[in-house]
Amino acid sequence: MRENIINYFPIASIAFLLAFLGVALFVPRVRNFALRIGAVQHGGGRRVHQGALPNIGGIAIFGGFLVALLLGSMVRPDLLDAFRVELLAIVLGGALMTLIGFIDDLWEIKPSMRLISQLVAAGILVVNGVRIDFITNYFDWLPSALGGNYLFFGETAASIVTLVWIVGFTNAFNFIDGLDGLSSGVAAISSLSLLAVAVQFPDRGAAVLILAALAGASLGFLRHNFNPAKIIMGDAGAYMLGYILAAVSVLGALKVTAAVTVVTPILVLALPVLNITQVTLRRLSRGVSPTTAGNDHLHDMIRQKSGSKRLTVVILWLATLALGALGMMLSNTPPQLIYLTLSFTVLLITGVSVMSLREVAGERRNSIP
Repeated sequence: MRENIINYFPIASIAFLLAFLGVALFVPRVRNFALRIGAVQHGGGRRVHQGALPNIGGIAIFGGFLVALLLGSMVRPDLLDAFRVELLAIVLGGALMTLIGFIDDLWEIKPSMRLISQLVAAGILVVNGVRIDFITNYFDWLPSALGGNYLFFGETAASIVTLVWIVGFTNAFNFIDGLDGLSSGVAAISSLSLLAVAVQFPDRGAAVLILAALAGASLGFLRHNFNPAKIIMGDAGAYMLGYILAAVSVLGALKVTAAVTVVTPILVLALPVLNITQVTLRRLSRGVSPTTAGNDHLHDMIRQKSGSKRLTVVILWLATLALGALGMMLSNTPPQLIYLTLSFTVLLITGVSVMSLREVAGERRNSIP
């Protein structure tokens, strides 16, 4: 495993830095563009932020992510050979999700059209081999003829399971995008946790590249998105991040012949799943459509109890970090790598958040006559 980490270090570190710097470069330009075309979300009502914020920050996230993938892939192209087609499929689907989210941010397309576009993006993965082909067999009484330690799906079942996972998690992630810094922080923490799992295997180069770039892009955006936010990611960013996290979990974690199958990615990505599940059940019990907007999310309930938006975000970040640690433990990740990942994650999140707060404080001081 140590040899795998050494091999992956250059491509992961470069992809992370390029994505972080790329987003830092793109955000001011996207923000100015959004203000020019009126792509803003007004606060008040069920929205907890104040004023009008540019709401197409997802374009900057995808831009930094894409730059990191293009340049990072040149560092060790040999590490990507096993999943080059799948990598391109994920990028294409991510671009489609960013585009659909951008259109939704500007004009609010119908839920049916959003669902169709998500199915198309998920279908791109399925036809290019990114599928959940098997899960761990946790039932000892099942006959070995069904796969022994693993339950293998037929092609049709594998396609359906994958479509449900990709579309379901894409929407689940969009549901947690309700407080400044929450979704970008959750994406960064989840990416780094899955990255620690992926680096243990010799043929996970594509997953390592994607996860490192996604973590860098998410942290780069968090610098501008932490409360008080200067820009929000909107559906363009939430759809893109949710889609790519779901896709890379299939590519990098579900396709290894170990107990990591299914359990690890579901645990690491559990917070959005838990949120959308309880929201859906609550709304159905009231006879309301699950797609109806409302303030009944986990972050809304915690915010009402705590009275603080920042504290709510930190609590949910810590919950995501704990779930990531549990997922790494169940994937037999060495304790040293778990401790290193957790420490590195906390350091990065804290550093970026403090940087954001200092910038805001500096701007306020300069604005005082």
